[in-house]
Amino acid sequence: MTASVKDYEDVLEGLLADIARMRDAVSCAVLFGSMARGDVMPGHSDMMDVFVFLKHDLFDDKARFLESLEVMAEACEKIADKSPGPFHPFFYWSETDPIPATFALDITVHSKVVFGEDIRSRLNTTVASRSVAQTSFFEMRRLGSPLMVYLHKKELTEQDCGAIFNLLMAIKRDLPMLALMVLGIWVVQKESIPALKEAVPDVNYDILDRIVAIQQDQAERTDPRVLQMTLRDAMIFVESLNDRLITHVNARSQA
Repeated sequence: MTASVKDYEDVLEGLLADIARMRDAVSCAVLFGSMARGDVMPGHSDMMDVFVFLKHDLFDDKARFLESLEVMAEACEKIADKSPGPFHPFFYWSETDPIPATFALDITVHSKVVFGEDIRSRLNTTVASRSVAQTSFFEMRRLGSPLMVYLHKKELTEQDCGAIFNLLMAIKRDLPMLALMVLGIWVVQKESIPALKEAVPDVNYDILDRIVAIQQDQAERTDPRVLQMTLRDAMIFVESLNDRLITHVNARSQA
């Protein structure tokens, strides 16, 4: 199926219609990621990055909460059925709870309120959450290990190619921001690559440009040889970056 930006907008409209069904339970809905920034890549951008903040008194009323939970489940199912791109469940959060530090800047800065009042100035994180965020790079790095088997396969299935491509997208999209968090540098996702190049200049970042080129070229996205070579170079990049970050962590622990 060929996707378009309108497909993403239609799914968002469907979500907002479901949120409206439980409007007395929702304080705010905040859209972030590519849809909020206006740089959706149809078929590849996530659908969708949104936090729905529930009013804190909802959790004290079991019947009301269960009614809202039913709407939430239905909304997730509709998005999964109609999503023109990768889908993962969006987040429901209490308006009084701290948000994960991993998403904090994108939620409070590079975002758009699509329902209810703007509560972004009241959002905060915790010390524990920031500490977890500063280890996320090392956790995500491990996700590439199982895919190393693809480097030795003579033939890749369509599913294999899809798995490699999704990992490459994650490396380009998420790892620069997570690496900066290790260094105690907090920037929004869109600014993470130039910020990382400045913070860690002695790493070859050419692979990130190559991943972008593959993302924009349908033939290369499905070419097993191209994907294998790019995966190899991407993992070399990740390991080089990991070495620099480990050195930084060790130095910090000895200070």
